[in-house]
Amino acid sequence: MGILTQDDKQNIRDFWAKVFENAEDNGKAIIIRLFIDHPETMKYFKHFKNVSSRMELEKNARVKVHGRRVMNALNQIVESMDDWGAVVGILTPLAEKHKEVHKVGVLNFKLLFETIINVYKDALGASFTASICESWRKVFKLLFDFLEAFYTNTSESCKTGPL
Repeated sequence: MGILTQDDKQNIRDFWAKVFENAEDNGKAIIIRLFIDHPETMKYFKHFKNVSSRMELEKNARVKVHGRRVMNALNQIVESMDDWGAVVGILTPLAEKHKEVHKVGVLNFKLLFETIINVYKDALGASFTASICESWRKVFKLLFDFLEAFYTNTSESCKTGPL
């Protein structure tokens, strides 16, 4: 998939501008979908371990808070797409915290990225075109490749990365 083209970056920026207008609700939808599609991911969240239904997730204020965090991190990445060093600066502390503090396996990021694409597809239907979807797949692959390298202690090789 390689380097993002200018068309990819424009697809992502244009689409993201619409999605980020309602960051709280969209972030909440992503977290709920992640937990429903991949209930094993809930074990990393002490506040969600005993939540057993979609209705409970909908009512849980912490779901909204974490969804907002996800959206804010993605927003920083989208805003920094032309500067891989800035993206590394965003991803590194996030990866450190998830790896060392929360003990979240790197494959959970892949689940999150796939969930985000599925939420976009379901919510936006035909306006989430194949071209836009492919642009998001490319950026998520780049992000996951960095995270995977970081988790295996080779993040230094990613600092001059491909965006």
